[in-house]
Order: sequence, then structure tokens, then C-alpha cells
Amino acid sequence: MTDNNTADNSLEASGILVDEAQAGTVGSSGSSDAGMDTGITTIQQRDVASSPSLPVASEKSSPTSSARRLRNSHVIALALKRMLKGPAPTLDHIIRFLSSGSGHDKFWMRGQKSASERVRTLSNLVSDYRIMIRLTGLVPMAQYVRYAEQFPAQTRLLQWLDRIMNLTLVCYYPLEHIYWLGAHQILPFSENLVDIAGYWSCRFWAVWVAMQFVRLGEEYRLIQGKRREIYTRDKIDAAQMQVELDAVGAETKSWKTQLLINACYFPLTLHWSIRGSTFPDVAVGICGTVAAVAQACNVWKATA
Repeated sequence: MTDNNTADNSLEASGILVDEAQAGTVGSSGSSDAGMDTGITTIQQRDVASSPSLPVASEKSSPTSSARRLRNSHVIALALKRMLKGPAPTLDHIIRFLSSGSGHDKFWMRGQKSASERVRTLSNLVSDYRIMIRLTGLVPMAQYVRYAEQFPAQTRLLQWLDRIMNLTLVCYYPLEHIYWLGAHQILPFSENLVDIAGYWSCRFWAVWVAMQFVRLGEEYRLIQGKRREIYTRDKIDAAQMQVELDAVGAETKSWKTQLLINACYFPLTLHWSIRGSTFPDVAVGICGTVAAVAQACNVWKATA
């Protein structure tokens, strides 16, 4: 059974923050700097003393050479101190990205499909790992269902779409769990049950993707309404108008990315939902890679 991807756009994990106070203690004490200077100088002096290529005449310039080596070691120590002590926003961002459920999943999705048997084997392992980390997917899903009911969507159509899409995911997760646990013989499920669960999990995912197209259509209508409202407003200064137009432009860009992701997922859901599908492996690899990269970019921005 081919890997079942997840439609987890509906819920993004917030990730974790690095303890900058703890990170800032590295190399912060003066005694550590002194020890680093002494260690570097000692090693350099030992290498110089043991080097057979140094001429005897160098002993006359040893005070100058020693001062130069001492100065260089001090510069190196200061550079290391600054590199380790200062904040690392890029590293923090990467950790938040990989710590999010969607980010973790999309990072490993890039290992899908290759002509090489070695890469294919690695791809299968990555696929198993991605399914394994979704074994607890119902827990945050339940939390999101409560949130969606407590804070309704902008329109009645979006609210009902949310309910239908959440219901499909509530059905999708247990079926995928049955497939994975049974395929790996972790639980004693029959081969027939495992096979059926695998196909039906993909079919519920296909329903989610189809509903997402409807949702994107309604969201586009709302975005266009915002743009028209800005242009037709009676009293608005140019600066405020530009700020609001920039916000609408950002929404439009995000909408286009979501449309691309959904367009890539749709043929995959149909392929994995139909027994004996003839959808080519190359197309599967292209669609999966484009969707994974696009969604990983979204998660990267969300965890900034």
C-alpha cells in the first residue's frame, strides 16, 4: 500500500522556543575564555616546537612569533565566544519548524519516490515514520473541532465546510492507524482489514481535498470582497489604503499557495483510493514533492 499522506492544513502546531538564557551561557565566563586562550596557545607552541621544518634561526624571532600567536589565538577565542554566546534566530526557527507537526511531516515527505532502489527503500522508511508521528493526530484534531465550534467561521458555508472536513479527518485518522499498525503486525489485524482500511483512509482524505476546493472558492470570494470594499470606501487616506491592500495581497498569495497544494494532492488521493490505479510513479513523485515543498514553505512562514 502506498503511503497515505495527511491533510493537516487545518491544524498547525505552534512549535517550541529555544531557551535563549540557557544558550547564552555558553562561553560567557571570563575563566572559560582564559582557558580557551591558554589551550590554543599551548597547542600552537607545541606544534611549532615539534615541527622539523622550522629553521634554527627562528629562535631569534621567537618573542615576536609568540606575541603573534598569542594575538591570533585571542582573536579565535573571541570569535568562538561571539558565535556561541549570541542569539541564533535561524536555528531557533528551524527547531520551531521541525517541532511543528506539519513541518515535521512535510520535511520528511521530500524523501518520496525515486528511480533508485536504495532511495526507494529509504523512502519507505520515511513514509513509515511520517505515518507513525500521526498516530496521535486525533488528539489535536479533537481540540480543533472544539475551537471551530466555539469560534464560527466568517460565513455559514465555511462553517459547514469545516464540520464536514473535520468529520472526514476523524474518520481518516483511525483508518490510517489500523492500516499502519496492521501492516507492521503490531496489532493482529487481518490482511483484508488492513487493505480495506488503507484504501478507505485515502478515500476520506480525497473527500477532504474535494471540500478544500469548495472552501478555497469561498475564501477567494471573501478576499475579492475585501479588495472591492477598500477601493469603494469614501474616506480613507493613501497610507492606510496601501496597508490594507498589502494585507489583502498577502492573503491572496497564501490562497494561491493553498490552491497549488490542493491541486497536487487531488490526483494523489484519487490514485491511492482506486485499486489498480495506472497513475504513473513519476507523476506521483512530482505531485508529492511540489505539495510538500509548498506546504513546508507555509509552515516555515507560520513558525517565523
